[in-house]
Amino acid sequence: MSIKTFRRLFIEWDGKVVILSDIHYPNCNINEINDILIRENPSLIVLLGDIITEKETDYRIFINKLKIRRNIIYIRGDEDKVEGDTDVLKLKNNNKTYLLLHGHQYFDEKYEFRIARFLKKINRNLPPLLFCLAFKVLLRDFKDYIILGHSHALVNFKNIMCVNAGTMSTISNLYNDRGYVVISNKGIKINKLS
Repeated sequence: MSIKTFRRLFIEWDGKVVILSDIHYPNCNINEINDILIRENPSLIVLLGDIITEKETDYRIFINKLKIRRNIIYIRGDEDKVEGDTDVLKLKNNNKTYLLLHGHQYFDEKYEFRIARFLKKINRNLPPLLFCLAFKVLLRDFKDYIILGHSHALVNFKNIMCVNAGTMSTISNLYNDRGYVVISNKGIKINKLS
């Protein structure tokens, strides 16, 4: 499978970007999401997959609950019940380039979860690190930052320029690293929630 088979979008964007991953609406705290959006006041919001995960939930219902509804890009995840805008987003911001994708595109989740559960016992950061390294190898022509959802881990591996973007979900998973990512003129920052 090649990354070329996925719907891709390239944009250049100045200003702050907030990346929210794995919200799993309606299994989230919409007030918490709104507090983040108001506090950060981004010029672009990227929803990094697994946002709407129940069939009866309409995308418009979720969007209408957000206090900031402008400039939203929806990247499709493996559990999404809506199509989303794209599968892969290449974003140029402040002369830096980022590749954003949910991260489910290449691996069988059933085996991935088993391996991650085992490796997490050895070292908590090992599964998200290997997830990042796998994408760095698969996307070897892309030399800048990669930002991944899917794992629910929230960690920035600066030395290999790869971020696992955490989760906003209230559902228990292997990783429950609640938080989000911000891209600004200062670079990339992860923000952990309690």
